Amino acid sequence: MSVKAGGIETLGVVLPGDEVLQFNPDTNKERIYIGPGLRWEDNIVRATRPGQLKKTAKLYFVDTHQKRYIPHRREFVIGIVLKKKGDNYAIDIGGSEQATISYLSFENASKKTRKEMKPGDLIYGQLLVANKDMEPELVCIDMYDRAVGMGSLPEGGIMFTVPLHVARLIVNPENPFLLNIAKRIKYTVVVGFNGRVWLKAKKQREMVAIMNCIMMLEVMNIDKANEDVLRVLDSLLWLRKERV
Repeated sequence: MSVKAGGIETLGVVLPGDEVLQFNPDTNKERIYIGPGLRWEDNIVRATRPGQLKKTAKLYFVDTHQKRYIPHRREFVIGIVLKKKGDNYAIDIGGSEQATISYLSFENASKKTRKEMKPGDLIYGQLLVANKDMEPELVCIDMYDRAVGMGSLPEGGIMFTVPLHVARLIVNPENPFLLNIAKRIKYTVVVGFNGRVWLKAKKQREMVAIMNCIMMLEVMNIDKANEDVLRVLDSLLWLRKERV
């Protein structure tokens, strides 16, 4: 029996090696997408780790309550610049290994207009390379050499971490949680699949209130959270206003 909440359908519990579904791209007309925790081989999709098998639209993935990020190709992540290494930068993306990014992997970058970053800067990019035999490689441009929202994150915001399942939950376009918060506060948010969230609002207390609302998803059902988020947000803003 499947359960659907917040646009995400829970199909059941799987263990490593379990067969999830059979998919042959030559005979199946409908395209599907394989997310974390799954592997497609010989026209069979199998689980590679234990957890809940979930589906959103055409994406299948295994949801586990973990904080250690395992890089996957094409996922969007928030990284922290560690140091410069020749023509590359070493980036912390929360995995077991550091990632790298070339100074040419930014929009309009060249040898004369190379991207300069310093340790501690935050960047939002996509993993171009992510496998067990090579260190992860980031880019901040798409196939047309456009940034499309990727690049260095501006100063003045705050970054915090959430479990990986919460990050996947709030980036789901069918989940109205972040849109509900926008009914009260004008803000900008960037969510990485590595469990890092960056947000910026006009006032510090607004950013802290939004952060606490997002973090309550660690212990609260998504449908219940959507019902209560505006009430919780208003109470947090009022409390911080009173203290100030």
